Parts: sequence; structure tokens; C-alpha cells
Amino acid sequence: MKYLDDGRRVFDLEIKALMDTKDSLDESFSLFADSLCKCEGRVIFSGIGKSGHIAKKITATMQSLGIKSYFMHPAEALHGDLGMITKEDTIVAISNSGETDEILNLIPTINKVGTELLCITGRNNSTLARNSKMSIILPPMEEAYLDSVPTSSTTATLAVGDALAVSIAKNRGFEVKEFSVFHPKGTLGKRMTLKVEGMMKKNSENPSILSGSTVKDAVLEMCKKPIGGTNIVDSNGVLLGVFTDGDLRRLFNRNPENAMSSTIDDVMTKEPVCISPNILVYDSIDLIKEKGLSFFPVVDDDKKLLGTIRLMDVVKSGLMED
Repeated sequence: MKYLDDGRRVFDLEIKALMDTKDSLDESFSLFADSLCKCEGRVIFSGIGKSGHIAKKITATMQSLGIKSYFMHPAEALHGDLGMITKEDTIVAISNSGETDEILNLIPTINKVGTELLCITGRNNSTLARNSKMSIILPPMEEAYLDSVPTSSTTATLAVGDALAVSIAKNRGFEVKEFSVFHPKGTLGKRMTLKVEGMMKKNSENPSILSGSTVKDAVLEMCKKPIGGTNIVDSNGVLLGVFTDGDLRRLFNRNPENAMSSTIDDVMTKEPVCISPNILVYDSIDLIKEKGLSFFPVVDDDKKLLGTIRLMDVVKSGLMED
């Protein structure tokens, strides 16, 4: 179909733009990145229209990598937002033509404050490039439609922004642990920070009965707190065993008449597989997969019951998808 041909042509043109941009990078890229890396204030990105959207995305990437940055809309800047900039900041203006009025109108105030101005543009001799301390100049490229709709150029600019962000982060020694701090709700953040104690059922949600109770007591507890079973503890809260839905079915198959009145100690699973509250959930996944159980008691070093972690919750967290 023609749709497919047209779609693939867009990919071809944008891939070529990316390769040409990669090949065009030289020592000026290193100087540009080093300037941003050494910025004592904030890296401020600005652009309007499609360039503004790209600037926002680059800003978000910088922020996620611990680089102090924010987006400044050039039109809003002319109506007061310029008051946010300081001499310690660095502004990166993005304009493919380098002649965007809203961007150029910022230059007098930027110069007055003494803020360093850098730019990413497609024209080396543009007004923006001439007024910037450093520039990354995109090579000539064909836009994917009518050779005028911002497509190839915005893709290339976004890639340059990613390259700058990653280069700076690597130079600063930014690692996965730091990244996870800025993504506490993402899968990576949970992988690096979420401990078993943060996911386990505890207190009133944690099913447990005392040693000496009956199977009937266990069933009632399992109905009130449906996690697939219940824990059995002694009077000091020390875990003695577990009783699962599977244990209940097997008991009824063996002895249906006396099942409910049976003493739980006689039918529970003793010495169950337990998990420490202080390990990362991600680090417990191999054990959880290996055992294939629906829940695991969480105990301290003295075997006192602290909570229960469910297979269902681990699966829902997305941590088992790898």
C-alpha cells in the first residue's frame, strides 16, 4: 500500500538526517557539552513551535539525569520570565532557521544579564549563531514532507539533545542508582529502591493465626484477608508455618469429615520459604519464580513474622517482565 511506502520513506529520510548529523559532529560538540557540564547555575532551553516541543523534551531528559535545567518559553520570557535567569545560568536556544523573532528578541536581555547563550541551529551564518558563544550546526537535510514540515530537523535536534545529556551525565559519573532516585515510580526506580517491606502486606492486612488454632480458624482468616493462605505463629509472633489454599484442598481430599476441626499445627507447611524485609523486591524475583508459590512470609532475623509478600503484587509491579 502507498501508506506503507510513504511511511518507510519518512524513516529513510530521518535515518539519513541522523547519520549526517552524527557525521557532522566535531570538537565543537565536546566544547558545547563541556560548557553545559560546567554550568554553575541551570541549563535553560528555549524554543518556539516544533523547536519548543523538542526543547521541552531535551529539558526533561536533562532533568532525569540530574542536570539542573528547565524550559523557558520565549514569548513568556519577554513578558517577565526573563527575570528567572541569572549570570550563572546557560541558555540553549533552539531554532532551525536561526532567525526566529521570539528567540532573537531575548538576546539584548540575555547579554545585559551576562548569561551565556548557546544555540542549536541549522544555519551557521544565522543571526542566532552569530550572537551565540557556541553553536551546534545541523547539516543540510531534507524534511520528510514538502521539504518544509519540521520532521527530519526536529528528529536530528532531539538526537543532539540526547547526545548532550548522556555525554554530560557520563562525564559526571551519573549512574543507575541516581537515575532511580528521579524515577521512583518507574520500573527502574522500583527495581533499585523498592524493598520487600514496602510491598508486603502487614499489620491488619497480614493473615496470621496462633499455633493450636483449628483449620476453621485458618479458613476464617483466609476469607478476611485473601492472599492465598495464612501464616501460623506462636505467642511471641515467631513464624511456625503456613497454610495455603492448596493445603486446604489436599486436606479435604484426604479427610473431608474432620478437616475443619483439625489442629492447624498438624496440617500446616512447616519451615516455609521466607524472605527478608530489607532486600529489594527485584532481588527476590529469582527465588519467587523458582518456588512458584502464591505468597511468602516476611520475617526478621529472629523469625518473627513481619508481613507477607504476594506473587500477585510482584507481577503487578512490572518487575518480573524482564
